[in-house]
Amino acid sequence: MQIRLLIFCMLIVSASWCQSNTDNKNIVFQGFSGGMMLHAGYMFGQDKHAPVSSDGQLCSPQGAAFGIGGCLRVHLWKHFRTGFEGGVSTMNSNTTDCRNVLKQGSFIRTGYGGVLADAYWKIKKTWLYIGGSTGGGSVNGLYILDGDRNSWEQDANSTFHKQSFFYINPYFGCDYCLTDKVHLTFRCDWMLSIHHSELLLPTGPRIYFGFMFCH
Repeated sequence: MQIRLLIFCMLIVSASWCQSNTDNKNIVFQGFSGGMMLHAGYMFGQDKHAPVSSDGQLCSPQGAAFGIGGCLRVHLWKHFRTGFEGGVSTMNSNTTDCRNVLKQGSFIRTGYGGVLADAYWKIKKTWLYIGGSTGGGSVNGLYILDGDRNSWEQDANSTFHKQSFFYINPYFGCDYCLTDKVHLTFRCDWMLSIHHSELLLPTGPRIYFGFMFCH
């Protein structure tokens, strides 16, 4: 959290400094943008800490995940942007292939954040872009095999695990300019999360929809 706050402050200071030098015909700084996006995707991967089902199979869920995230970018030159992103994705038991094994209330929740960079091109009211991000996060998994989350009884057969990871996240997308300052954005990415040289949850494609506010 401290690192993300530091990056945020650095970007704001940089943007303010660049803005103050526009009278000197500074052509490097082209503005900045930021906003929020909702996303949905399909997450899969390995989870060696997942519980074992009654038939002896490792219950490592994969399925649909939903969440929210955002980003802040500084626009440099005519085709380059850099900044940082962050988000949270949640995969509930009823949207996974283990819905018949895991009880209601089980989930895998991922929080992540890092730096990004992309190239963009303006075609009338459409901005096309391609780039990637890298950073870190943590995945929290709660597996309930017996019991009911709505009861106050102690559940003997449940597991909670937390694990950090490093990720690489290539993406592409486009903005549609509703106005000069408000853009409707669409983005696709593929989260590649790595821990000790192996892929693990969360790994997979996601689709984003949201709004970007530009200056």
